[in-house]
Amino acid sequence: MSDDREKGEIILSILRIALGWLFMWPFFDKLFGLGFRTPAGGAVIDGVSPSSYVIYQTGGVFGDLFNSLAGNAFIDVLFMFALIAIGISLIFGIASKLGTLGASLFFITMYLIQVPPLDNPLIDYHIICLLAILVVYFLGGFRKLSLYEKWTSLWIVKRFPILE
Repeated sequence: MSDDREKGEIILSILRIALGWLFMWPFFDKLFGLGFRTPAGGAVIDGVSPSSYVIYQTGGVFGDLFNSLAGNAFIDVLFMFALIAIGISLIFGIASKLGTLGASLFFITMYLIQVPPLDNPLIDYHIICLLAILVVYFLGGFRKLSLYEKWTSLWIVKRFPILE
């Protein structure tokens, strides 16, 4: 492997970890109300719905749909599970297919919450992050700085390749 290719994979791996942190941090902030996007007293442990913030974010074409889903217990569990599962997948470099698929669906959903975007007629950072996770996956960003090799050697991953 050429030196430049290896450096590129390391940079993609760092990008993967950074994208993973975009999922992991909101999980803990919403769970414990660490005072960033989720104020103290507004956390899951305080009985507040983690998806209720959507009401303040939605607008545009799909605003009514997302407002109707906000605060639903099933959506709350799915939302929190997605944040932690995708965060773990990306930070540790495991379950690359499912992590990439989950992150892609999450970024698309978050983009659709406000269509058209408020600060650009077409593209916001969710689309950039979507493209970034696809680049990471297809160009080998799961192979370095990760548990990828150990993960893919597990018998269950060999038996069910979707877990790769």
